[in-house]
Formats: sequence, C-alpha cells, structure tokens
Amino acid sequence: MCTSCAVWRQTELTVRDANETMDEYALLQSFNAVDADGSGSIDARELQRALASGGLVFSLQTIALLMRLHSANGNGMLGFSEYKGVHEFLSNAQRSFAHFDKSRSGKLNKDEVLSALAYGGFGDVDETAIKHACKAFDPDRSNDLGIDQYIGLALFLHAARRVFQSFDADRDGKITLDFNQFIYATVKTR
Repeated sequence: MCTSCAVWRQTELTVRDANETMDEYALLQSFNAVDADGSGSIDARELQRALASGGLVFSLQTIALLMRLHSANGNGMLGFSEYKGVHEFLSNAQRSFAHFDKSRSGKLNKDEVLSALAYGGFGDVDETAIKHACKAFDPDRSNDLGIDQYIGLALFLHAARRVFQSFDADRDGKITLDFNQFIYATVKTR
C-alpha cells in the first residue's frame, strides 16, 4: 500500500473515531438531561417526556415496549448503553421514515410503509399481515402513518418477531400455541 494511502486511511479512522467519541459524549449529555432524578437510569416517564419534547409523542404503553425491547435485564429502566440502543433504533426508524416519505407529507401511505418495513427487515412478512397491522396503528383510518405511528408499528413488529422466535425452537417458521401461550405472546407485543 502506498504511504499516502496509509496516512489517509489512518486520518479517516482518527476522524471517524473522534466523531464517534463526540457523538457518544453528546449522547451521554442527553442521557444525563433525560435522567431527571439523577439516578443513573431512565424510567418510562422520563423517556416519554424527553421524546415528547423532541416531537415524538407515544403512549406510556409504547414507551414500555420500547424500553422492554432494549432493556438488558428487564427491570423497566434504561442504563446508558440501553439508552444508546433506543437512540439508534429511533434514529434508524426516523431516517427510514424520511427516506420513504416520497411526497414529503410527513406521512407514509401504505405502499411507502410496506417499502420502509421491507427495508427495515420485514420483507419476509406477508403483505396482507402488514396491512392488517397497519390498520391497528392508523386510528383515524386515513391509510397514512405519521412518524409516531410508524415507529409504534415497527416496535410491534420487532416485539412480535422476538416473541415468535422464542416459541420457534426448531426455527422452521411455524409454531403451535395453546391459549395460555397465545395470551403470553400477545401481551409481550404490547
């Protein structure tokens, strides 16, 4: 490798590392600001308030699901590393939403939702199943989802996949549930 190429690659790595460190520092400052009681962890109400102040308004139930999906120990609190996971999930969802909002209306129509979800890893899910799930997150039946509704749908699908996989021991994509297991599974997606 040429000397100038090696120097350029080293500079590129140093700049990227500095940006990641700066981003981590900014995220830590954000975490500390959200941690209103200074406990070193964030509860559901603290996260709900912080997201609402940034324009993402979610029910406490949706916040609890978001936290459950990113909590390492299931204690209902987020430490800094878990907070980073939530931040990454929300940032990816917002970027995906913006990318697929072709009309720039601030809403995704059904085709845009299908494209965004396929891009987000749900391309293997039957289109009819996705359309039915969309209805559950479209309370005014406008056939369009805003960013908060889209994120709620994405959270539901992530939770549903995780619960399904916990029952799919042989990984063949099929499960059999009794009624008690079905109740358990549905509760874990809310």
